[in-house]
Amino acid sequence: MRLGQTLALFALILAILTGISFLGYRYLTLAGEYRARTMVHFTTTNEVLAILAENPVVRPATAAKLSSLIHNADVQVHWCIENLSRVERRMMVAIGAAGALDLCEQAIHETHRSLNILAPLLRQDAVQGIGDDSPFARNLALAQSVSRLQDLGRDVHPHLNILEARLIRLVQIGTATASLCLAVVFVFLSKQLLHAWRNQADQTLQLKRMSQRAAAAMKAANDGFAIFDENGRLVTCNARYRALSHSRPEQVRPGMTVEQLLISAVEAGHYALNGQAGKDYVAEYSDRVAEHNYRVETQLELSGDRHIISRVNETDFGDKVVTRSDITSLVRAERDQRLTAEALQEAKDRVELQSLRDPLTQLPNRRHLDRELTRRLNTEMVTLVRIDLDRFKKINDILGHEAGDFVLCHVADVLRDHTKEGDLPARVGGDEFVVLCQSGTTLRDGEVLAHRILKAVLEPIAWGNKRCNFGASFGVASGEPGVADASELLSNADAALYRAKASGRAAVEVFTSEMREEALAERALADRLPHALDAGEIVPYYHTQHHAEGGALAGVEVLARWKHPELGVLLPVKFLGIAKQLGLEAELDGHIFETAVQQMNALSAQAITVPRVAFNVSAPRIMEPGFLETVRARIPRNRDRFAFEILESISCEEEGEALIFCIDALKDMGFRIDVDDFGSGHASINAVLNIQPDAIKIDRNIIFPLGQSDRAERMVASVVDLAHTLDVKIIAEGVDTLGKAELLQRFGCDVLQGFYFSEPCSFEALRARLMEAGVDRSAV
Repeated sequence: MRLGQTLALFALILAILTGISFLGYRYLTLAGEYRARTMVHFTTTNEVLAILAENPVVRPATAAKLSSLIHNADVQVHWCIENLSRVERRMMVAIGAAGALDLCEQAIHETHRSLNILAPLLRQDAVQGIGDDSPFARNLALAQSVSRLQDLGRDVHPHLNILEARLIRLVQIGTATASLCLAVVFVFLSKQLLHAWRNQADQTLQLKRMSQRAAAAMKAANDGFAIFDENGRLVTCNARYRALSHSRPEQVRPGMTVEQLLISAVEAGHYALNGQAGKDYVAEYSDRVAEHNYRVETQLELSGDRHIISRVNETDFGDKVVTRSDITSLVRAERDQRLTAEALQEAKDRVELQSLRDPLTQLPNRRHLDRELTRRLNTEMVTLVRIDLDRFKKINDILGHEAGDFVLCHVADVLRDHTKEGDLPARVGGDEFVVLCQSGTTLRDGEVLAHRILKAVLEPIAWGNKRCNFGASFGVASGEPGVADASELLSNADAALYRAKASGRAAVEVFTSEMREEALAERALADRLPHALDAGEIVPYYHTQHHAEGGALAGVEVLARWKHPELGVLLPVKFLGIAKQLGLEAELDGHIFETAVQQMNALSAQAITVPRVAFNVSAPRIMEPGFLETVRARIPRNRDRFAFEILESISCEEEGEALIFCIDALKDMGFRIDVDDFGSGHASINAVLNIQPDAIKIDRNIIFPLGQSDRAERMVASVVDLAHTLDVKIIAEGVDTLGKAELLQRFGCDVLQGFYFSEPCSFEALRARLMEAGVDRSAV
């Protein structure tokens, strides 16, 4: 129950108690009055009886006196009846006064009877009456009536006693009950008041503590803090607010309005107006605050490149709480950061520009080309010319890289001179260039441009006192928007470029539908090659090698063939390049090696010994971390029967010391090393022979002209003499006629290989041929 309700209950009980006390007093007083009037009535009736006893004959004078006494007695009885209201009469009846009231009613009737008896005696002739009207008879009747009145008055006394007792008990009970309730309520009210006083004391203490804390916080706060009343006048603020609001903080005083503070601060030069009039500055700030209903955050610039944030909030009572924070360091840091970001963006733009340029030739690079090519292919037909320099590597090797750089810059100048505005010449690789032709260039226009550039490139140039001889091959392709993407268009140009190189270099080829078919076929092979390796479609084929003297079997070379389920048996030229592009070259070599070793072991199990087995191995395969351990485990013995053929260009140029280390490790295990396709590359003989091979295999392109070219014969004879001088065997491949075989034998070649002796065959065909020929079946 709340304190207000308790107080109301207390007041109600107090009123009830007061009412009970008043009523008790009232009715007890009334009862006493009844008793007094009863006594007067008794005394009066007793005096009437005494007079009647003294005067047997009532004379008129005596009758008048008696009438006065009886009237007085009647007044007492009437007062007892008439003095009560209807409600009081009911209450008196309720507490047991019905008998007393009834006696009063009887007394009134009896009084009237007495007066009626006495009335004739008041006449002068009353003494002359006779019989019942005689004075004596009326005296006796009146005495009886008055005696009865006296008895009625006497009978009222017990009723009055009872009534008084009941009234006293009722007052006592009511007073006690009300007092008890009042006491209970008073105790409860006292507790509530005590609790309220304690709460008020605690709240006062907390308020005092909070006030002290707020004052301490305002004093120590880094932010300015101020309170303005509902009229906009300053109530209180801390020193920080004064410092952030005025150049002279002592000018900020309680009672000043916001407008007065602003005007004074503006006049003192506290704010940076930036050309704005002081009056307008103050009006604009005041309007902005009022427009946002005194709930606004504003950034203000002060003089001296200082900055603050001013926050205004209005309380429910109309007070305005203003805080001001110094954000100078934040603004300056943000400005510095912005300037840094702008500088970084400028640097990024420069780097971006540089990243789109080839640093040597200052032509757009591959990234720039890809971006522009993709953009144009979205909306228009695009024609491009792919350029690859011929014999550029020889310039680098012979004249040095500076000469190579000179050639590249020269080609870049040629491209700039022979392209039009809107064309995009780009360097996309070491010696590779692309010209993205301007919009509207047809395939024929691109071909004409390529021939024009080729003519300029073929003109000799000098590096110092050296002449740089080089050429270029060109591939031209075009693509329709929405039909070809950038990679496909570049691939098409590549296909045309490769066709130009295959046709003898220094040529221009335009991409055709035939090339497209070849490209699609190559893509189909590339998609299937991983599956072919898993499915065992890549198998070893064997090409026999024969001694030049007598033609006996000297060994076999392990070749790779693809037994395509639809295209039949495919030669390595169809898929080795694809394997290299897909990074599957080492996996393919490993698969052929594993399968061939198993098949050679199967021949050995049948007592068929192949004198020598040569494996072609790529540089990635031979330098795989597990390659040496694999060959060691797969061929645990008779390793001198096994040789690994390594391409001349790879062994001498591309891998260097790492490859030589692996080759030496194979030699230490007992394996033979052959240099394959000798004479097809561009490495020096000294670099090739640095690996000390067991045999050199002369490239077939050198063997094919034998019998028709004296120069080829002299070259072969020289190579054979050099090899024999170094105690290295010579293997000649591409021997397709008896005449070539005899000529090579005469030159001193040790081993011959070619279609004259056999064509590459499967393992089953090789096994049948060996069994048929009766090869040595001695135990391995």
